[in-house]
Amino acid sequence: MPSEGKTTTSINTAISLAQTGANVLIIDADMRRPRLHSIFDVENRNGLSTILSSEMKEAEVLALIQQHEESGLHLMTSGPIPPNPAELIGSEQMRRLITTLQSTFTHIIIDSPPIASFTDGVLIASMVDGVVLVIHGGETSRSLVRRSKQQLQDIGAKIFGVVLNNVDLHRHDYYYYHRYYSSSYYKAEADDTEQVASSAHG
Repeated sequence: MPSEGKTTTSINTAISLAQTGANVLIIDADMRRPRLHSIFDVENRNGLSTILSSEMKEAEVLALIQQHEESGLHLMTSGPIPPNPAELIGSEQMRRLITTLQSTFTHIIIDSPPIASFTDGVLIASMVDGVVLVIHGGETSRSLVRRSKQQLQDIGAKIFGVVLNNVDLHRHDYYYYHRYYSSSYYKAEADDTEQVASSAHG
């Protein structure tokens, strides 16, 4: 859903990877409500939409990538908001762009629009190695999360994990799940210990 922290999560993930010495590119693929350029205070006259709506050589594409000196991140902004974001995102040109960029960068983080609202995110998910779902704790319904997960699985996307944002640690639900999963974890750990002990005595 909108305003669940996808852009913040994307940026933090990219910065964490860059701090390991990796060559990291973050792409603002939310061409409906782009934010990357304003967060890093860079210009957005040209970007992803520019590349996808024209025939550009690899050198021209790389020339549009900006580097944020403080974090070391490479940035590809959204470019001007186009009239047909989903059509551009789902194009063969987008696939070729990702392939081209993979030869230059060790990690590419793509910030997508909310998959529950637009098809753009699902289209991107079909082209990448994996997806991280970002969910607003206490706001996003379980049925919506299940539906989103199913959408991703239907296209063969690999879900790397989930980021649960804005969790209220005092809510009843949190304590219930925390107690349930904690007790399940320790029970499984105890069972494993017993199995190891039995094997050692055997």
